[in-house]
Amino acid sequence: MATINTRLSLQSKNLFTNSLNQRVDKAYSVTSEVLKRTKNITAASSGAAETILTVAEYGADKSVFVFLRNRSTKTDKHIYVIVGSQQVMRLSPGQYTLFPWRTESGDDLKIYGNDAAGINIEYLVGKMNA
Repeated sequence: MATINTRLSLQSKNLFTNSLNQRVDKAYSVTSEVLKRTKNITAASSGAAETILTVAEYGADKSVFVFLRNRSTKTDKHIYVIVGSQQVMRLSPGQYTLFPWRTESGDDLKIYGNDAAGINIEYLVGKMNA
């Protein structure tokens, strides 16, 4: 068993009349088999999206911790994330996301970008313990 510790910190002194200062710490217990990879995504349309994670890899009805980052530093190189058949997000250069992926039948995780020359991504995945 392993633990992934996360920290989200939101701060601003001029966004509202009162300052904003929020912090959330969360530890996720995951199996010791954590996957960390980088990949060059060359698929440039949703119809050709590259499958990076499958339900079959983790089993149906499981909770999986996913960290995903667009490593590009060039403006306008976006990646798009599809779960099953639904596009759920777009990550601009340097942006990242952290989310719990609930594995349901047919809900593989796929990615495509807007540059057929390739966009480099990084991802870390671990199955959460019950």
